[in-house]
Amino acid sequence: MRVGGQNDASKTALANLQIAKQRLSKSLTRLSSGSHITSPEDDAAGLAQSIKLNNQSIRIDAAIQNNQNLTSLLRTQDAILDKAVKAVKRLSELYVLSQDITKSTEDKKNIRLEYTAIQNHLQSLTEKKFNGISLFSSSSIHTVVDEKGTTRALSGIDLGEAIKTWMLKFDGVDDYAEISNLNVTTDDYSIEVKLGESSSGTVIGLMRSDSNINQFLIDANYINNSEVWMNEGAVLSTPALTGEHTLSITADGNGSITSFKAYQNGTEVANSASVSSVLQNHANNHPWVLGNDWDGNVASDFFSGNIYELRVWNDLRTASQIEQNYDKKLNGDEEGLIGYWDFEGISGLEDKTGISGDITLNGASLVDSSDEDAGVNAFNQIENNLANLRAKLGSRIAATNNDINSLQQLKENLSSSVSKISDTDFADEATKYARYKILNQSATAMLSQANTSFVNVLQLL
Repeated sequence: MRVGGQNDASKTALANLQIAKQRLSKSLTRLSSGSHITSPEDDAAGLAQSIKLNNQSIRIDAAIQNNQNLTSLLRTQDAILDKAVKAVKRLSELYVLSQDITKSTEDKKNIRLEYTAIQNHLQSLTEKKFNGISLFSSSSIHTVVDEKGTTRALSGIDLGEAIKTWMLKFDGVDDYAEISNLNVTTDDYSIEVKLGESSSGTVIGLMRSDSNINQFLIDANYINNSEVWMNEGAVLSTPALTGEHTLSITADGNGSITSFKAYQNGTEVANSASVSSVLQNHANNHPWVLGNDWDGNVASDFFSGNIYELRVWNDLRTASQIEQNYDKKLNGDEEGLIGYWDFEGISGLEDKTGISGDITLNGASLVDSSDEDAGVNAFNQIENNLANLRAKLGSRIAATNNDINSLQQLKENLSSSVSKISDTDFADEATKYARYKILNQSATAMLSQANTSFVNVLQLL
């Protein structure tokens, strides 16, 4: 009889028991953790794939959050536009009421007060922000659509442009307008004017009635430049702009020297100094005019185009003041402001400061953006503009919601794929666990049996 054979049987039984214990332990770990891959060697390729899919899922969560934030921004825009629609409806109602011949002067004054208050409210809506970001700007925004960083460009929602319809129109032939009581009394002054596209000719001027001397004159697009003229001739030249823009001129008078600066849309574009350009308010000056200059007593150099707004200040505006306010509506009571005409609504030709008097038209006309006489049609135009903006927002909200739904569906699909790779199949694993448990018990019994047999043989010896 070979004793070594009995020892080999014990070793084999022990090896089988160790394998059974390892498999039983691994199966128990999978069942308790719910994960099929508990260590890299379990499924190296599957582990790599699941990591990639999980990372993609994390990026999807970030993209979903981005789109949800965009939805909040869009809904905020829409809520404000809804307020704007209601405000414009009230403005149109007040406009019609102001035409009632039975209304007293006091009644019409009260109507204008409410009208102005609503206009200011509308202007404040254009300046609203969302987490520090302007809600209503002409600039496009780029939003992240998916987890790959794909972006979509959304054109700006420009509420200020939508509610701006009125303007003073000049035909370039014989139209002009007078400002009867404007009187600049300081050596430091600023003049700002918002011009329409392709404007040219004399914008605003003050001239002697007995000579051709320019006391002050702004000439738009003169020989490919916009220029300021004083009694000595051209004293400042700026690059001409054909598009809609605001031109701001400041004059810093110091004795017989005047320093000029020009700004386009709030940005300084030119400056100069003159040794003799001092504004002189002679008794025989023509009144300040819009749309022409005077060759002696004959009107000439007529302006062609549209003027949206005119501001005159009896002080020197700073660069920051011009940059921050050139595209904002004013109240009319700002310090230093002595003339403000916005050409809008029931008091379009009125000076909102109450200092420099109303504008008198001589051929020039107050029109809306559809090129019709300013009236109820202007409010219809604004309402159409706002309706179009709300429709645009509605389509963007729907598109963003679709993006969110697509991302959520993709995340579910990824989760299912990761689950198939990484998650334990409990039915299959439970069967394996039962099998490994039986094998473990059997191996333990067989090892015990082999050891017992070996001891018996040794006793016989």
